[in-house]
Amino acid sequence: MKSRSIKVDYLARVEGEGALLVKIRGKEVTDVKFRIFEPPRFFEAFLRGRNFTEAPDITARICGICPVAYQMSSIHAMEDACGVSVTGQLRALRRLLYCG
Repeated sequence: MKSRSIKVDYLARVEGEGALLVKIRGKEVTDVKFRIFEPPRFFEAFLRGRNFTEAPDITARICGICPVAYQMSSIHAMEDACGVSVTGQLRALRRLLYCG
């Protein structure tokens, strides 16, 4: 069976720079590796001493391209900390937000 690889050495707009390697055997993807080269930027420091309700608005300003991803990440973190899980219509609405 024929094997091939797809290698992308540089990916933009992935929180800095990254790379992607996809290995394919026949018509099946056998392995995917995704790497981010950027060191952590520690944006958490912006949130220290702030009210937790400010987190979604503050994190949305980290990136002008993907504010919803940062907003939702901060909301997910708060939900995890409080032991809250979201289902049904709210989960579907959030999915729509990601789609723009």
